[in-house]
Amino acid sequence: MRAAVRDAFERAQVPLLARLVEQSSCTREPEDVELAARIYDDAASALGLTITRHPDPTERYAAHRVYTTPATLDADRALALVGHVDTVFPRAMGFSGFVREGDVARGPGVLDMKSGLTAMLFAIGAVRDADPDAFARLRVRAICVSDEEVGSPSSRALFAALAPRTTAALVFEAGRREDRIVTRRRGGGLWTIVAHGRASHAGAAHAAGINAIHAMSLIVPRLEAITDHARGLTVNVGLFAGGSAKNTVPERAEIGIDARFESARDAAELEARLAAIVAAPFEGLRDVPEKLSQVRFELGGGVTRPPMEASAASQALRLRYEACAARCGLRVGEAPLQGGGSDANLLSAAGVPSIDGLGPWGEHFHETSEWSSLESLARRTEALALFLLHESA
Repeated sequence: MRAAVRDAFERAQVPLLARLVEQSSCTREPEDVELAARIYDDAASALGLTITRHPDPTERYAAHRVYTTPATLDADRALALVGHVDTVFPRAMGFSGFVREGDVARGPGVLDMKSGLTAMLFAIGAVRDADPDAFARLRVRAICVSDEEVGSPSSRALFAALAPRTTAALVFEAGRREDRIVTRRRGGGLWTIVAHGRASHAGAAHAAGINAIHAMSLIVPRLEAITDHARGLTVNVGLFAGGSAKNTVPERAEIGIDARFESARDAAELEARLAAIVAAPFEGLRDVPEKLSQVRFELGGGVTRPPMEASAASQALRLRYEACAARCGLRVGEAPLQGGGSDANLLSAAGVPSIDGLGPWGEHFHETSEWSSLESLARRTEALALFLLHESA
């Protein structure tokens, strides 16, 4: 099996990686993302995989793809291999092209996560080439989405639809130090709170106004006080805007909130506390001007990514994968809690045993110095091929 991976690695896998990296695919430039996805389509078709396109209803993002092995029927429960073809680099940045310097590959998305995408396909291909009978039994869906870098607003519906038919999920975001496997990621959400007061001239009719900025400023400390670093729960009021002119009592104020959490329980508690503050904004406060009670507050937004929480099933999945990884010269172990989210969050929250960070080692994703190790990519592809062979049995 490992020989089948190595046979195709320089001949076909690295060239596919180069083509994918050379094709710009910033999330918000869907025409480019579509071109990159079509490159991937061609490679999947050559393996005999069935391609199903899932267009974004809003047309803001390129179509998502699901590639299925011949043994996988639509109603079947199957293993999911998960990746995304979009990157954070717009064409206007001028960061483009694929450069190889020995073991190091450089270029936009080479680590996050076009290298991981190639591992998904070429591991399937290795099973097909080395053990056709195992390939004939292999039930796998390879999922490639186009909007992960902006929080998966379009593809989350696809993941929700596939979750009941998914036995487990392997996610190919960039590998972590010492090849450690990701089992936990923080969740996050974005909220806005708008305060509606009453405008009036600051000189001629100041007493008639109701200052929305004043009212909003009083609840900011209550919001920030939700933060509990010991629990990994943080609330950050990062934006504050209001008013229209310095000689006008401001009629409107708005804040933007970023919150992070480690558990679904904390996410639910956070949402309840935000709603309670908006419903009774000045509860427990002293010396609040009476007329501020007329200010109307509105809460918007919500959880954008639920937390990825470790479970007994996900730990068992990690151990099965690590047995294959160790045979390929990769180190084993569990990564610490990750601050950023991925599509593993969505599947994990839907009850699917999930592990992440199965792409190659590298550094500086989301930076123009992004690089990926090709030897690490080869070993990750070998590990996945062995895992798929084991799972097919």
